[in-house]
Amino acid sequence: ILTTFIGLSSYVNLHLQRDQLLAMTREKLQGIAATVEKSIRTAMKKGRSEDVREIVEAVASDPEIEKIRIFSDRGVILVSNRAEEVGRMVDRHDLELFHRRQFSTVYSVKELERPVFSIIKPIVNEPACFRCHGTEVGRVNGVLDVEVSMGAIHERLAAVRNFMIASAAATLLALVLSILFLLARLVNRPVQALIRTMRRAEQGDLSVRVVPDDTLEFEELARNFNGMISRLERAQQDLERMHQEQLRRVDRFAALGELAAGIAHEIKNPIAGIGGAIQIVMQDLPDDDPRKEIFEEILTQIDRIDRDVKDLLSYARTDRPALEETDLSRVIQDSMFLLRDPAARQGVQVETLLDGSLPRLRLDPKQIQQVLVNLGLNAIQAMPDGGVLLVQARRVSEDGGGESAEILVKDTGRGIPPEILPKIFTPFYTTRHTGTGLGLPISLKIVEQHGGELTVESLPGKGTCFRILLPSAAAPDGASEGGGGSHA
Repeated sequence: ILTTFIGLSSYVNLHLQRDQLLAMTREKLQGIAATVEKSIRTAMKKGRSEDVREIVEAVASDPEIEKIRIFSDRGVILVSNRAEEVGRMVDRHDLELFHRRQFSTVYSVKELERPVFSIIKPIVNEPACFRCHGTEVGRVNGVLDVEVSMGAIHERLAAVRNFMIASAAATLLALVLSILFLLARLVNRPVQALIRTMRRAEQGDLSVRVVPDDTLEFEELARNFNGMISRLERAQQDLERMHQEQLRRVDRFAALGELAAGIAHEIKNPIAGIGGAIQIVMQDLPDDDPRKEIFEEILTQIDRIDRDVKDLLSYARTDRPALEETDLSRVIQDSMFLLRDPAARQGVQVETLLDGSLPRLRLDPKQIQQVLVNLGLNAIQAMPDGGVLLVQARRVSEDGGGESAEILVKDTGRGIPPEILPKIFTPFYTTRHTGTGLGLPISLKIVEQHGGELTVESLPGKGTCFRILLPSAAAPDGASEGGGGSHA
């Protein structure tokens, strides 16, 4: 932009200088022609025609004047400062200009070796000329032709042009250097400082701060950046505190889990012994003995304790899945068969919608069946007045080109309140007085050990939908370690 602007300005200025020089030369030429014409008329009035040559030679002594001559209306040169031209024919263009009666025209002759400014003025017959040239009024006695060399003008224009080019180049160079200096000082330096600080912050050093620059914009930018880094530093400190607290809680839960598993194991054998002893005692009682009903209730409660202990042990020490290539449709159908009796007692209709192109996956069929039965029992219990339990399975394409399976377990029950939904996978959390709160955590752990996902969506009053995503390639080793560590 600067180059274009300075170049155009220099070009316009150069043409203005040229026009001014040409105008000055034109005025000078017109003045010379008028002086020569007046001097010739004065000499002719005095009858001193021999003075005409002296006048022409005297005026032509000016070094800028190329030539002065007088030629007839037929183009024959009558008088000239150059004696060798006398008697010859004038230049063709001068004669044509005369015949077109463009007497006072100033023009540049470019056809010559050296361009000149030229003006022709007719010398008209007047009463003072009647003595020598007859009495015909208005007759052209001769044509005055004055030519001024353009050499001096060209030299001056060349000097002006060279000066302007040098001046424009120097101005442009000074502007470029000034802009580069200002950019380096006011833009590049604070930007580089900001980049260095950002890199340090990216590497984890959130104690860095940008030193505010004198420039208003970068001062505001530095202040905002420092504020952002301060907020990030506080957030990082909060996250570290929360992480440490989580680690401490995980350690406590791990210790409690191990303790609970040990206690459950110690409880399991005595409970089994007590149950066996009661069954032996009941065998000695007659059928109408009222104590037999009490013993049966005791056995029922012992069975409940045994189930709770088994759930606790199952959660604390879940076996890694024994993967084998399995027909998922068969696993789902077997699971639904186990649910039909409790569903019928609850007035729940069980429906399945299976994609015929379900892929064969490597999974542990017993553990996946345990998950489906657990989710199905929860759904049946959520519909005490009856409803529909729908199990739907379909093929899902993975980003890497593999195949996965998606299983949806839907019910039309009461739904889960929004405030309870985030807690349902928490161990020992339950809303039923008969549950242990380990069914869903165990199901989540099994699905994660298969490398899958277990999520839930629920609308109060409309029902709940559990979504199981089982990938085509399970990684039980890593999943088992991650799943066990997060819930132990």
